[in-house]
Amino acid sequence: MSEFTVVLAPGAENDIAEAFGWYQERNATAADAFRAEVFGTIDHLAEAPLSWPADDEGNRKRVVKRFPYTVWFEVLGSTVTVLAVAHHRRRPAYWRK
Repeated sequence: MSEFTVVLAPGAENDIAEAFGWYQERNATAADAFRAEVFGTIDHLAEAPLSWPADDEGNRKRVVKRFPYTVWFEVLGSTVTVLAVAHHRRRPAYWRK
């Protein structure tokens, strides 16, 4: 059992929904694979979120395998907050604003 709780910020939920919709319009199998990969990545954050170094603002990132997305998160106490699931090329730092 993990000592960390993972929560999704509303912006991260929107990121996932938008990307899933984009894949769904093109290929249902790819959409399902995207969703599984993203949530698998997020689930693993609860195990050892401090394994990924923090930047100057305290944000951490983990790249999603097989898809061009990065999960950006912060760790405050025992809570891991997923801030964004950002595409590598489309507005990659939009969520910092």
